[in-house]
Amino acid sequence: MRNGNNISFFQRIRMKYKVSVLNENTLEEVIHWRVSALRFVFWCVTLLMVVLALFSTLILTTPLRDLLPENVDVGLRKEVVRQAIVMDSLVDEVSARQAYISTFRNVVMGNIAITDTTLLSDSVLARKRDEMLIEKSEKEQLFCENFEQAEQYNLASASQETATNTIVFMNPVKGIVIDSFSVVKNHLGIDIQSDANSPVLSAYQGVVLFAGYNPQEGYIVQIIHPNQYISVYKGAEMVYKKSGDIVKTGEVIAAMGNDKPNCMLHFELWSGMQALNPSQYIVLE
Repeated sequence: MRNGNNISFFQRIRMKYKVSVLNENTLEEVIHWRVSALRFVFWCVTLLMVVLALFSTLILTTPLRDLLPENVDVGLRKEVVRQAIVMDSLVDEVSARQAYISTFRNVVMGNIAITDTTLLSDSVLARKRDEMLIEKSEKEQLFCENFEQAEQYNLASASQETATNTIVFMNPVKGIVIDSFSVVKNHLGIDIQSDANSPVLSAYQGVVLFAGYNPQEGYIVQIIHPNQYISVYKGAEMVYKKSGDIVKTGEVIAAMGNDKPNCMLHFELWSGMQALNPSQYIVLE
């Protein structure tokens, strides 16, 4: 008989072993197998590959494959993100409309008087506002103060008095009118092409009724003035005011974007439910 130490590895794994199943009571052999280590490993690997093949087939041929991250529909992901953004926008819109209605009710009922004396009572309105927007940074505050001080006595940006001789509106933004007022075309305002980052000014003192964002028109600001005049500013890139703020004539309320070809402000002027031609009430450069 050969010495076991002289047997090579390959010979060892090819050596067959007898595996028997015995009856515990009679010690009679019920069944037996003759198997080598190599054959045992082979059958284990084969069984593992069959199980993996069956599992892969089950995943790829059933709806379970949709649970894999790489198989999630990209369009579905985008739709979920879009719906989440819409939901957030709806919440902001509801809050803004509630602030709008509350402010409008207070103005109509006379709880907020739009006079020079009320310009100092902004802190009273601030306590009533539910929606808080981004506050001005120190640089924005300094820019607004410097611009308002420089424009305070600028007669070129001031408007002519209207026929009623009650309100003098000023130019909301420096620029060129590229589309005029037309009831026939249902264009109830004027479009002013401005320089990039141009400040948007309040045409007259009043109370901000609404300040929010619209995907089609950009940021929108609505201000109610004495004698029930309402000015509307659409297309700004950034808004510095919020619903309930009291603004002065010529105060910076928003800013245009930095994309010069698209820097266009749509300005409307209303008296009650009637749209007015802004060109007849302000001096446009």
